[in-house]
Amino acid sequence: MPLPYTPKNSVPLPPKGARVQTTACAYCVVACGYKVYSWPVGQEGGPRAEENAFGVNFPTTTLLPWISPNQHNIVQIDGQDHNVVVVPDFESQVVNRGGNHSIRGGTLALKLYNPNTPTRERLLYPQLRVNGSLQRIDWDTALEVMAAVSKHVIDAYGEAAWAMKTYSYEFFQNTYAITKLAYAAIKTPAFCEHDKPAQGNDTAGLDDSGLINFNPSYDDWGAADVLFVSGTDPYESKTIVFTEYMMKGPKLIMALPRRSTGVAFAEATGGLFLQLNPGSDTILHLAISRIILENNWQDQPFIDNWVASKWEIDAGMGRGTRNTPWQWRTTWGQFGADFAGYRDWLLNYAPAALESAVEITGVPAEKIRQAAEMLTGAGGERPKASFGFEKGNYWSNNYLNTASYAAMGLLCGAGNRPGQVIGRLGGHQRGMIAAASYPRDKSPEKLPGRRKIELDLDRWVEDGHVRFAWVIGTTWTGAMAASQELAARFRQQTVENPHQITSTDKDEIIATLLSRVDSGGMVLVNSDIYPVIPIGVEFADIVLPAAQWGEHEGARCNGERRLRYYAKIYDPPGEARPDWWAV
Repeated sequence: MPLPYTPKNSVPLPPKGARVQTTACAYCVVACGYKVYSWPVGQEGGPRAEENAFGVNFPTTTLLPWISPNQHNIVQIDGQDHNVVVVPDFESQVVNRGGNHSIRGGTLALKLYNPNTPTRERLLYPQLRVNGSLQRIDWDTALEVMAAVSKHVIDAYGEAAWAMKTYSYEFFQNTYAITKLAYAAIKTPAFCEHDKPAQGNDTAGLDDSGLINFNPSYDDWGAADVLFVSGTDPYESKTIVFTEYMMKGPKLIMALPRRSTGVAFAEATGGLFLQLNPGSDTILHLAISRIILENNWQDQPFIDNWVASKWEIDAGMGRGTRNTPWQWRTTWGQFGADFAGYRDWLLNYAPAALESAVEITGVPAEKIRQAAEMLTGAGGERPKASFGFEKGNYWSNNYLNTASYAAMGLLCGAGNRPGQVIGRLGGHQRGMIAAASYPRDKSPEKLPGRRKIELDLDRWVEDGHVRFAWVIGTTWTGAMAASQELAARFRQQTVENPHQITSTDKDEIIATLLSRVDSGGMVLVNSDIYPVIPIGVEFADIVLPAAQWGEHEGARCNGERRLRYYAKIYDPPGEARPDWWAV
């Protein structure tokens, strides 16, 4: 049985001479700055300023450095037990200024491996499924088996039979190596990040509007007079952006299907809650935009200066690299419209009429009108309006929601000015840097003509085309377009195939897996930090233990494109290794 877990009610102070490192939070997109203090077990600092690494007298106020039990752990550094304390950087002048932090970040130390805490469940060694059960093997055997099966699959069935599903957030060092293997070496189109079924645009409507998802800075959100938030509650999921920037600045308009904590704040401070029916965002955006146009409240000088004319759209001006999906959509696909064309279309589009919008969205007419007035000033002094959205918007009706949202923002003069921006608020931090381009030319899927598109990897698996799959840091069967059918297909192609490993002899392992591949089955590898159900626990032939945050150096960007550095704090447990090393 697992040992009982008893939380601490005290914590040691770091002594003078403790090692001090910088890092950023492992969790949400904000990436607040933290400091890490580590020192050998058996040493301890004192309460006087000259006795501790903080240089302050204890007890102190909560506005000065202090440590809660949730911010302390005991880890291994160079094979020896060390105290480690992870606290917000009280000297920070950016992001989490003055050491502000979320409750998530306040528990970072608890995620570090300690066999006397719940982290004892970590994956520690490579494992191989033998006679239906996972057994420990060495790294060399695991990697040699993977290489042999991969070579056979690529030679016999082509690059598209070798698949990879991976994260896009866990540090540039890892994603560069991962894409160097998949894109540059193997050139497989059967590749997809964790949050989508195909390696296409996250927010195609925003892209087609000429906007980049993460252009806004956190200061932009705070500098706005009015902020329209769609599909997320930043207080709940991006806490410090909310408390440091949004709470101190703009009036908030929040479009969500449910009441939340951030909504309560918005309503209490002169903001507006648009409680819409799920999936009706497009009509809400169009109705607000139509009211703006009917009253001539749009920012016409901004539109005249920045919005493309019909000729510029047809010529592909600002539509992206030639011969790419975003150019096809806006030129060949005839998706683009100039301002005059958009205005004429919207004023004659019946579902965008107020009465129809009320029926479809469930939002009262007076609130839709009020939103249009707040965003534009209703003919008076124009406020600085900004627009921030997240997955509740673009995962429900991606193209229509994001295109209509961008158009609404552009009508209000937002896009590329301080305090007047349009962009994503973010989910995870931005850790993808590709070593090569996605090999679209290898994809078996295309639009009419020669226009190849990214392969729908979920459907590719369900159709039985994948013979080898490496899943890194994602559940896959429980994410995005996941379905019981997808999980059932994985099960059928792996553990229900008659060719199952019964020996730990490397040659016999390879022979068995090649027989499975040739019979139409799949070989599955899963890299993760904990056992994952079902992809690792039930289906995978090989399970690889990954090193996580704090166990190797890393770098990635936060939601305002600020590059953050993550120090190696302590030894990874067992034989866990960074994913770049395994690749």
